[in-house]
Amino acid sequence: MIPEDFIEHLKLSLNIEEVVSPYCALIRRGRDYVCLCPFHSEKTASCHIYTESQSFHCFGCGAGGSAFTFIQLIENIEFPEAVRFLAQKAGLDVPEAGAGNRESGRKNRLLEINKKAARFYCALLHSPEGTTGLDYLYSRGLTPNTIRKYGLGYAPPGWSALKEHMRAENYSEDELIEASLLSRGNKGNTYDFFRYRIMFPVIDRRGNVIGFGSRTLDPDDKQFKYMNSKETAVFKKSASLFSINFAKNAADKKTMFLCEGNMDVIILNQAGFENAAATCGTAITAEQARLLRGYCEQVIIATDSDLAGQKAAEKAVNLLGQAGLSARVLELPADTKDPDDYIRKYGAEAFRALAEGSRSVISFELKKASAGLETETPEGRAEYLKRAIAILAGIDSPAERAVYTSETARMCQIPVGTLEENVNSRRKSNVRRGDYEDKRKLIRGESGQKRRDEINPDEAKFPLQAKAERGIITYLFHSPDKLAHIVSKVAPTDFPTAFNAKLLEILVLRLAKGLSLDRTVLGSEFSAQEMGRIEAIIRENSELPFTMERLSEYIKILEDFRATKNKKSPADMTAEELLEYSRMLKKT
Repeated sequence: MIPEDFIEHLKLSLNIEEVVSPYCALIRRGRDYVCLCPFHSEKTASCHIYTESQSFHCFGCGAGGSAFTFIQLIENIEFPEAVRFLAQKAGLDVPEAGAGNRESGRKNRLLEINKKAARFYCALLHSPEGTTGLDYLYSRGLTPNTIRKYGLGYAPPGWSALKEHMRAENYSEDELIEASLLSRGNKGNTYDFFRYRIMFPVIDRRGNVIGFGSRTLDPDDKQFKYMNSKETAVFKKSASLFSINFAKNAADKKTMFLCEGNMDVIILNQAGFENAAATCGTAITAEQARLLRGYCEQVIIATDSDLAGQKAAEKAVNLLGQAGLSARVLELPADTKDPDDYIRKYGAEAFRALAEGSRSVISFELKKASAGLETETPEGRAEYLKRAIAILAGIDSPAERAVYTSETARMCQIPVGTLEENVNSRRKSNVRRGDYEDKRKLIRGESGQKRRDEINPDEAKFPLQAKAERGIITYLFHSPDKLAHIVSKVAPTDFPTAFNAKLLEILVLRLAKGLSLDRTVLGSEFSAQEMGRIEAIIRENSELPFTMERLSEYIKILEDFRATKNKKSPADMTAEELLEYSRMLKKT
């Protein structure tokens, strides 16, 4: 058995378009791609490659899934072989079989330790001992509700407070060191890693505490003002985002604010901008960009106004673009240093207006193109125009392209028509092929007749209930932290369709074991054809709002079905039950 953490790591090392492109001619459509499906005969492209979710789905034959599923189908191999195939392409060695179960137990233990440590820090903050920490948070403008919402905590100045507490909970010093909660000195002694600090638990999409950020309360500690947990088996800074657990459920599903600091995010959240997240002590990485694209279409980069923040914004623009996300850059006025500072000075509504006026990535790239050039000289303008034409030619929207072309021509003092000719000439060199149909609502065969459902034939008998099942399954993929609520209402046995019941059962078991719901790793439990159905279920419901009201509607449908199913017919009733049944009918 290949360890799941390796499969997830391998997935983040891949771009699905690079996996598919050797087998199919890809046509760019916005941030995604389309192609003629390699798994059935067609004349119009109906296979979509989604860069956001790193998945594919054919609206013609129903094939779909991850890059691993694509290789399974195209190479006619099983899931483990597909993993090895792609690992070889990525230059990675597949770990030996048998390591996965041990690794899973180790990770669960670390998550348990982090959760108890977070509770310890939180309790201290709200005790008399944590007055200094609480006063600091109030001075930064945080309310009691916000402090509790984020589970903020306090690490006391001593050397062993957490160590003694956790040892009393039967965790070894070696385990606490592995969790980055203790450090070992040169003489072998151990001591608390975080001391005299405000503690920020880092919580993943599944609600697990995976690590900590911290801010010193010692004014003399200039070297380690901010400090994060070290990398552990459950905390990878390059693949984690602070506050993603809240941001993923924000009402705004299209836009996300990307900040540098934890406090920026918390202040934004408190001001009503729940769609905000921060990198965990690092510049943005490709893995974080891919994580963001699962929850938004556009990112507003809200970095600090200093030189380091500007460089971080430039890197973020490039990585977000590569991940298929559009980006805008928030420009803070000179008298504010970061989003936290701005909101405290000018308020939430002013920040909203500032965000609405944020500069597009095109403006950002055009401004960057002038860097190092003397655009007042003919030579400087000529070089700038060369760079600008490449940027302008990449704009798909004719209206948007016309606006930026006109503005660039005005700035460079040349006729608009001349620049347009050069831009259009450059665009013609970008080969674009074909057109494609709108997404098909039904999967049909060559004859045009609806194909028999081989994966879940029960859906034909229970269409309403099957729709509710699919809605609950998609909701669980999106918000695994709602597991307890869902299983308190319905169980897999309440699903009348066999495939959906099996899928729910596996998802529930995986979450109960602390395992990921990443669709990639599900390839080890479902066939390539079944993975296509799972992709179709998620794709069908991805545009719907993930609200508790909608979830309750789905649950109610299945509860009503269960109640109907459990009713006895009069022929099967005992004499007492028949008498009660007749009395009930008389009342109605």
